[in-house]
Amino acid sequence: MTSRPDLPSGNRLWSALAAAALLLGGAGASLRAEDMGAAREAMARAADHRARGDNRAARIELMNAIKAAPKMKEARLAQARVFLMLFDADGAEGELQRALELGADRALVRAPMAEAMVLQGRAEDALRWLGEGPVARSDAGYAARTQGRAHLALGQYDEARAAFDRALQFTPDDSLLWTDIARFRTASGDQAGGLEAADHAVALDANNVRALQLRGELTRSQTGLAAALPWFERALAIDPNDTAVLGEYAATLGDMGRMRAMLKAARQIVALEPNNPRGYFLQAVLAARAGRYDLARNLIQKTGGALEAVPAAMQVEGVVEFQLGNYRQAIDRFERLSDAQPFNRRAAELLARALYAEGEHEALLERFRPVANRAGTSAYLLTLVGRSLEAMGERDAALEYLARAATPDAAPLLRLDQDDEPWLLADAARAARRDARAVVPYVRMLVARDDFAQAAEYARPLAEGNPGVPDAQMLLGDVLYASGNAGGALPYYERAARIRLAEPVVRRLSLVLRELGRRDEADALLESFVDMSPANSGGLRLLANAYIDRGNWPGAVAMLSALHAQLGSSQPLLLTDLALARLRAGDPARAAHDSRLAYRVQPASPLVAHVRGMALTEASDSPMLAVEMLEKAQALQPRNPWLRYHLAQAYAAAGKPGRAMGALRASLSLGAFPERAEAAAMLRDLQGRS
Repeated sequence: MTSRPDLPSGNRLWSALAAAALLLGGAGASLRAEDMGAAREAMARAADHRARGDNRAARIELMNAIKAAPKMKEARLAQARVFLMLFDADGAEGELQRALELGADRALVRAPMAEAMVLQGRAEDALRWLGEGPVARSDAGYAARTQGRAHLALGQYDEARAAFDRALQFTPDDSLLWTDIARFRTASGDQAGGLEAADHAVALDANNVRALQLRGELTRSQTGLAAALPWFERALAIDPNDTAVLGEYAATLGDMGRMRAMLKAARQIVALEPNNPRGYFLQAVLAARAGRYDLARNLIQKTGGALEAVPAAMQVEGVVEFQLGNYRQAIDRFERLSDAQPFNRRAAELLARALYAEGEHEALLERFRPVANRAGTSAYLLTLVGRSLEAMGERDAALEYLARAATPDAAPLLRLDQDDEPWLLADAARAARRDARAVVPYVRMLVARDDFAQAAEYARPLAEGNPGVPDAQMLLGDVLYASGNAGGALPYYERAARIRLAEPVVRRLSLVLRELGRRDEADALLESFVDMSPANSGGLRLLANAYIDRGNWPGAVAMLSALHAQLGSSQPLLLTDLALARLRAGDPARAAHDSRLAYRVQPASPLVAHVRGMALTEASDSPMLAVEMLEKAQALQPRNPWLRYHLAQAYAAAGKPGRAMGALRASLSLGAFPERAEAAAMLRDLQGRS
């Protein structure tokens, strides 16, 4: 385990504690000589283990010291700090309280007690402890760093920055301080600054497991999953039993699809810490992915509710309860998830699905009908709203939503709530031109109004003043791209990608590269991103679209199949794309299967009916059903020449050449389409036979 320099000199602290154990005044003087000797020896061994970074062994020796001399406050203080190194905040708090009862100076207790509070999620209590009086001189930097962590946990960024700056005055070369500074910079949006601070932390102490863990986390978000693994493995080489690193390592392995390795790491966490909730949760995720929902639920219950406020846990719990038919429990989880992440589209769809399954149509409509009235709503959510209206007997109103679901629109660049006032956004942006929280909404509004000059006036200073913040670079890129200046947008998207190669910037960068005629670079970017982050649904969709554009149908099938495995069978357009890709790849049987799933979800969509008809025509076992599907699609889109050509093929396969020729003549009269030459050749062939 890594040495953890919580103080300006961790070794000096342990030497002082060991010396105090040797001198043992006050309560210690009443101990028997043999007990004092045993306690002193255990304290000395603990100090040796601590110097080598083996905190688990130090904990055991301190337990021996406390057993030999229960009233030795120095051993209690030392054990508390070891507990903190092992993230056992409750154990640390207990030892610190006992040390106080034994007469320990509160100045020695305040800093470690504050850290225990931070680890327990009690940031305000931590600040109260630090504010009640002085700390030991050697704890000055430690206390300031802990104060910064507490302010950061409360979202008080200005106060956190001031506390970390103060800590630097005391301990400028503290690797753990720079690790916390890296987390602070990252949380405040400065990914480049966070990466720089993390690298500095590693340079100061190459054995700082916390810094290596953070470097892995930042690498994972910057350049992908595979690149992050060596950082986690380097940390585990130093301390193979560090459960925090094991948790990040296991999660990364799972996202890469390495399930056996993930399970091994998750089980190791539980073996080391039987009450560690993350170890059980990671195993629950694996069980859910394998469809073993009863096992997943049992594993989730073993977390003891410790993760109930974590969005990822809420989603997994909700999915498990839904799959087990416990819709009421699923609704509870998805409601909390949607409240915690109001812009999480997937969470909204999961909640709506659970409400619909439970028959809570009134609740579904109350919550989601206003959402469905906006542009950009997903076809799935529109369908659920429409079906709930049908269930409530409002068939005419339902038709509106079902029709929109059949031809869903694109999401707008900016969506203002009814309570948003443009003048309020303008005032806020003018008052804080370098504050992204104020500037971004105003710039988005200006772009939506095509006021690109004014938008650039606000976006440019934000980007230039925050060179390490990818969102600031993307914002200026968006303004330039929306104004028609793709070449001007490119360097800002590239700068954002160098800081953090996330799906939003990959989408923008690939689009601009394609528009500038650099298609191969765009495709290579997408392929690299999917290789690094194979579980990213946005990346899979982007690469699938690229493969479709170039006619790489096997590649498109692979990407769309991966998406289907992630998102399930509730996405009709995804299933339709997959069916079409399978059809083009020469697999009509599976195309018919996927198109049937899509049609079950969205029977009113002309595209869904069209592709289903195409698949059935190629599968050749249901020619009249193929005709039925394509005739339905034609009724919905009567002027689609491509559709008429496919209907002609279905008529011919069903033994109706006269109707086939009529459909072909109609298709040729409606204008150009990709297979016009084939349609003309088919018409000549049928005429020659008649």
